[in-house]
Amino acid sequence: MVYVLDASFVGRVIIPDEKNPYAEKMYLTIKNDDEKYVPCLFFYEMASIFMKLIRNKRYNYDEAVALLPSLAMIHLTVDSETGPAYTEKLLRLCNDHNLSAYDAAYLELAGRKKAVLCTMDERLRAAAAQYGVTVLKVEG
Repeated sequence: MVYVLDASFVGRVIIPDEKNPYAEKMYLTIKNDDEKYVPCLFFYEMASIFMKLIRNKRYNYDEAVALLPSLAMIHLTVDSETGPAYTEKLLRLCNDHNLSAYDAAYLELAGRKKAVLCTMDERLRAAAAQYGVTVLKVEG
């Protein structure tokens, strides 16, 4: 299977006090040899999440850095799509589905790769349904 994972999903899988049983259940359905993609902005988003944890004094710097091996263990493939034509695709998705450009990047990638989208973001889930992209769900 092919998956696109967003930062809202990964954060709830690897950050101890953000862990979400539903996200963990979803993650456990993904096999090690499945393809797992992220747009190139993913690591910026993860750094931003970690920095917010530090600034809010939920983690210190060393504790945040200690989470990086968990992130590496997911074995993500970074998609390198960029350029004016790609920007136009994102802009169209933003406009059509009331999304941020960041969320549109995940939706566009999932659509292009014919992948299952893994997200905890309700607006992105709704946009995926409208766009014809499957969202990973588990029972219970």
